[in-house]
Amino acid sequence: MRTRARAAGIAAVVLTSIVAGCSSGAPAATPPPTPTAPPAATPTPTGAATASPTPTAPLSGDANLDAPQEVPAGAKFSVTWTGPNGDRDYVTIVSAGAEKWTNEPYFYTSDGPSGDLVAPTTDGAYALWYVRGVDNVILARRAIRVRPFEGSLSAPDTATAASIVEVAWTGPNGPGDYVTIVKAGAERWTNEWYFYTTAGSPGKINLGLESGAFEVWYVTGADSRTMVRRPITITPVEVTLTAPAAVNRNAQFQVAWTGPNGPQDYITIVAAGSAPGAYTSYEYTTRGSPITLTAPSSPGNYEVRYQSDRVTGVFKSIPIVVR
Repeated sequence: MRTRARAAGIAAVVLTSIVAGCSSGAPAATPPPTPTAPPAATPTPTGAATASPTPTAPLSGDANLDAPQEVPAGAKFSVTWTGPNGDRDYVTIVSAGAEKWTNEPYFYTSDGPSGDLVAPTTDGAYALWYVRGVDNVILARRAIRVRPFEGSLSAPDTATAASIVEVAWTGPNGPGDYVTIVKAGAERWTNEWYFYTTAGSPGKINLGLESGAFEVWYVTGADSRTMVRRPITITPVEVTLTAPAAVNRNAQFQVAWTGPNGPQDYITIVAAGSAPGAYTSYEYTTRGSPITLTAPSSPGNYEVRYQSDRVTGVFKSIPIVVR
């Protein structure tokens, strides 16, 4: 929340925390996630993706894998294993017929007798492997099928710019999965408002000031693929401000307004040309209309503005002279 003790010109932009983080990424954006952007690719286990070194003495012990016969695309699932648990041994999921590991999801056996993997977002036949870390020998294999992706999005067909949109979703709720709103025609998420699916359904997204054709996306955190889309039209926000054309310095004056009256929306007076988010005397719109402001002590050209802590930009401004 804004405090009167803060220096003029500092803006507080509050992301609606509908994220486990994008709230508005990654997505994590931070949507993404890593919301400020979606999560990064899975790190490479040491030695797993490189050519096999000269074999050393084999480790003793058989290996075995236990897991569901099929899993939903993009979903997290558990795999139980037995085996030698040697240095850097790991369990992974790869395409059926693959000959080597190429950065697919994995967990080290040193993490415990079971671990979690994330199913690919492309359905089809896959295989689970227990891989010996010292020489990349595959000690155990188990077939597994990934079912087609299942997910949906429900949101209004239209919404007003700078409002808060509620989006219901269904999907695998995999690690880092998020819901976001982007301009129609966009090919990837670029730090727009979002919430992680771990926040539950429905989630809420803050809209910016831009209007036009947009899309709601369900994006998987594991590979940043957009799996579900639905159109939404953002209409311009309507804001009015009425204030005296001129006031005396340090004088109190009233401002009548109309607007979205969203959380943390406020009206302030700033020097003409100040950066968005700047403020001096202000009042939150939740106080009603009109609100009362105090003119600065220095005469000059100023602006009365409608702004918000939750949305970047100036909703509306009108000139005012301080005498």
